[in-house]
Amino acid sequence: MTLISIILGLALEFVAGSLDRVRNYAWFEHYVRGLEQRCSGKVYWDGPVGVILTLALPLGFLGVLAYVLGTINVLVVFLLATAVFIYSLGTDMNAILDRYIAALQHDDEAAVGGMEELLQVRGVRGESDEERMLRSILIRSHESAFGVIFWFIVLGMTGALLYCLVIRLRLRCTDIPGRYADAVRNLHEILRWPSTRLQAIGFALAGNLVDALDGWRSVAADSANSSDDILGATGMGAARRTAAPGEEADEHRFANQVVEIQALINRTLIVWLTALGIMTLGGWLV
Repeated sequence: MTLISIILGLALEFVAGSLDRVRNYAWFEHYVRGLEQRCSGKVYWDGPVGVILTLALPLGFLGVLAYVLGTINVLVVFLLATAVFIYSLGTDMNAILDRYIAALQHDDEAAVGGMEELLQVRGVRGESDEERMLRSILIRSHESAFGVIFWFIVLGMTGALLYCLVIRLRLRCTDIPGRYADAVRNLHEILRWPSTRLQAIGFALAGNLVDALDGWRSVAADSANSSDDILGATGMGAARRTAAPGEEADEHRFANQVVEIQALINRTLIVWLTALGIMTLGGWLV
């Protein structure tokens, strides 16, 4: 059922086009703001306990709803899980990258600037602006899809929503000091540690294996805070190929590199789905 929910959710995203219109998180912003107004003066709020309390109510409500619906019909729970999975997915990366590539090929500077502002990840290291953008795309693919898929597999619909809401909190706490914000950042890093490593392995299997592993080994430290570096280095290595004669002079060279990165991300998704299929047939995944 897990694999079917994932495939159905991804298929709906592909067939119906971007489903970003159904992903409205305004309720969560109002909910968090209301909690802050009521609890900000409490000693327990400014730290991990505050983060747990923030997440407990929506996740608990979803758990109770799933339990109640499960007593009625298991099919209803399946449909709910699929809906939550679709809702938890981030922005449709293929749709954004298609627009970004088209803007690059048509030299539409305004559109390119808008897409890059949306895709750029702060603090990403690279030897050039172009490399930093390519690495940012690889990282964005994890936040929008692979991280959600991983936690949906591990904890079901509750795990998918958990990762989605932590991403929302992480964005909300950008550049904000304090123990609450630090706890959000730490939780985000903990949740993404296993999924980024599995995605990096997927990059290696879907692309240039040797260069991908060399890229992974080039990362100075394999800690929770090195997730972005591992994704970037492994993905860039997996997508690396020998340049054709005269390619450096091609005015669309960078657009072609974005196409290659997009293809690598999609191939990695296929690798993941294949592995999930094998696990399902082997009885390791329900």
